[in-house]
Amino acid sequence: MILRGLMHLIFSWNTVVNNRTITIGGNSTHEHFHPVDDFSSMVESRQGPETCNTYNMLKLSKHLFLYKNDLKYIDYYEQALYNHILSTQHPEHGGLVYFTSMRPRHYRVYSNPEKTFWCCVGSGIENHEKYGELIYAHDNDDVFVNLFIPSELNWKEKGLKLVQKTDFPDIEKTTLRLQLDQPDEFVVGIRCPAWTKPGEMKVTVNGNSVSGEAVPGQYFPVNRKWEDGDIIEVQLPMHTYGKYLPDESPYLSLMHGPFVLGAATDSTHLEGLIADDSRMGHIAHGQLYPLDQAPMLKIDGESWEEEVIPVEDEPMTFKAPGLIVPDSEDDLVLKPFFRIHDARYIVYWRTGSSDEIDSIRSAMSERDSVLLALEKRTIDEVATGEQQPESEHNFRGEATESGVHMDRHWRHASQWFAYDLKDPEKEAQVLRVTYFGGDSDRHFDILINDQKIEEVNLDGFQGDGFVDVDYQIPESIIQEATDGVLTVKFSAHDGSLTGGIYHVRLMRK
Repeated sequence: MILRGLMHLIFSWNTVVNNRTITIGGNSTHEHFHPVDDFSSMVESRQGPETCNTYNMLKLSKHLFLYKNDLKYIDYYEQALYNHILSTQHPEHGGLVYFTSMRPRHYRVYSNPEKTFWCCVGSGIENHEKYGELIYAHDNDDVFVNLFIPSELNWKEKGLKLVQKTDFPDIEKTTLRLQLDQPDEFVVGIRCPAWTKPGEMKVTVNGNSVSGEAVPGQYFPVNRKWEDGDIIEVQLPMHTYGKYLPDESPYLSLMHGPFVLGAATDSTHLEGLIADDSRMGHIAHGQLYPLDQAPMLKIDGESWEEEVIPVEDEPMTFKAPGLIVPDSEDDLVLKPFFRIHDARYIVYWRTGSSDEIDSIRSAMSERDSVLLALEKRTIDEVATGEQQPESEHNFRGEATESGVHMDRHWRHASQWFAYDLKDPEKEAQVLRVTYFGGDSDRHFDILINDQKIEEVNLDGFQGDGFVDVDYQIPESIIQEATDGVLTVKFSAHDGSLTGGIYHVRLMRK
């Protein structure tokens, strides 16, 4: 039974990391996985990977590494630690991040220590003790170096101290000094990261080269009789490369070694940058900038990485004037994402060849204009069947259940269910409800603040897709609503179900 459980955990880890995870190490948008073949919501949404998900993946990676001693778990751990976890705490005021938006030119919100305590604040505080968690490992005799972080290992039983000094990643090396009670023979295994090229990692002991093959994903073993004061130096050459979204859509993230390179684009309209205690204050509610107007990467050949040029005398800082278009944006600075704060940014870039750029922008403009127009009209909304949105909208009901159909969440009931939506300015006029067109023999009422606004009979004749239906809201309901709260209730007729409700949206004219 225990072995079966471990196999399930290993399968789950492989599925999440290989099929669901983006370059920062996160894996979700608005707290849910994507369809494996459609990551469009990753680049369209103001929400993005939540810190709690990555927190849990780090815990799972640690346990699986200790069980299997497979360095793929450390490779992921390093990726997520540097690019997601480290990026989610503000370096000055200490605020923590819930959602890290991946929408080009959007931003992320930080907690206020005096007002906000989300789940990603609780786990977020714990996240930052993980930097020392897996730097080293050992068996009965030997010691292993997994991560390149300034630190000190004190293995009292063996009489060994291992002191690691490094300015990695700004300098591509690390130094380890052994302090021993007495000379001893054992192995110091040094992780050869997956992001290095075969044979590139070099190791010296007391200035002398150590022979051996540096194989990415394996330990480089240094076996000798060690003496007090011995020094190991490890060269860790990094290269620039790119990774597309897991669905292979043409959005590329730039990497240098294990580090995601982001670009701060500007610091305009950062509404709610430090969150208040309002419902959904953890979401970056500021203006969404059009995707078609975001800088893109022009990729015309296989050696495009050569266009990413280091900035002289500024470690881990790059420019790419030959790649970034339009020309007005080609001076954007690329640096590790964890060093970007209080700004709008780009992590995933839309790519295309020189011949494609104009047509790509036109197609993006057409799609994005519809989404932005809908965003502008929306006052409040509920992603039905999803835990957090429902909780935030005071979900309650009787004889109700939820599920997923065609990669979309739904809720229905044989009795009723309801949500509270807010219309603080009393400007709502339309309730938009999303159904599946094939639902039939569903008879129910829609009520707002206990007043019926529509009797609905779904006949299944709307096709094999999703259908948005708009219902006019009587002005009297809007004006009489206390504090602008509109309780939207779906109540089934006797012997029937409500429709499967896939989304509820409160809208302006």
